[in-house]
Amino acid sequence: MAFEPWMLGAIDEAGYNGIRDEHLARVAEELLADDKELIDQDDFEHACRMAGVDPENFTQDDLDRLEQDFLN
Repeated sequence: MAFEPWMLGAIDEAGYNGIRDEHLARVAEELLADDKELIDQDDFEHACRMAGVDPENFTQDDLDRLEQDFLN
């Protein structure tokens, strides 16, 4: 199957090629908008969906970076 350029862009945008700082920043923005002290799995998954990033693409290293670099 050949991919159209827009398909490749959508794949990259959702984080299927790896989570980058721009993905982390978008998810962090959604999480911080809720102004919660504690974030549970449902909050995280909702923020990911709102940011257009598949939560299944996050590794533990990505989650650690999100917490350390974007949520503090």
